[in-house]
Amino acid sequence: MDSFIAALAAKKFLAVAGIGLVGFTSLTACTAADSSEGTDSETASEAPAEETTEAAPVVIECEYEPAVADPEAGRSVDAPLDMCTPGKVDAWDIAITAVEVDATETILAADATNTAPDEGSQYLMLTVTGTNNADAAAAPTDVLIGLRNEAWTYQSRCGVVPNDILTAEEVAPGESFTANKCVIIESEKIEGAIVEMAQLNSWDVEVYTYFAAS
Repeated sequence: MDSFIAALAAKKFLAVAGIGLVGFTSLTACTAADSSEGTDSETASEAPAEETTEAAPVVIECEYEPAVADPEAGRSVDAPLDMCTPGKVDAWDIAITAVEVDATETILAADATNTAPDEGSQYLMLTVTGTNNADAAAAPTDVLIGLRNEAWTYQSRCGVVPNDILTAEEVAPGESFTANKCVIIESEKIEGAIVEMAQLNSWDVEVYTYFAAS
């Protein structure tokens, strides 16, 4: 009888122990699953956000090397000079060395008083480099620069322009300058537009030299 009770007690103990092992195994699996889910969640939340970059303004540039301009080159609106090719503008040899097609952001950032152009228009900024071929010092502030598309000519200012040609200092004979000119132009008139330049002469008719805008 004692042997039977002892055997029964042993079976009961093993059965209870087995249930405990099953429970412990299940608990371990659940704990591991919870831990894994927490790790995935934390990894997702801690993942760095994708960086977004704004597109830089479109600037068309060329490599300029000073050269003596052909006095007759660029005098026809139908044969404008290429970028970085100097043209004769009175006593200046001037070339277009860069074009910022839509300079709205640049102009707005240049000064707090600047405002955006009207809808359907944009700011276009030209960078020009010129050499003074006169016998005396002179400033390029009297060089007229505009954009022309067939019968339309655009010369309206954009506001405060960085390194504006209108604020350029005097240039000694044989020396050069680099400055910017910005005009407001209707966006639909950009294609096919060319640049025209002339020296402002109150006593004579301006002689224009024409340049490609790209």
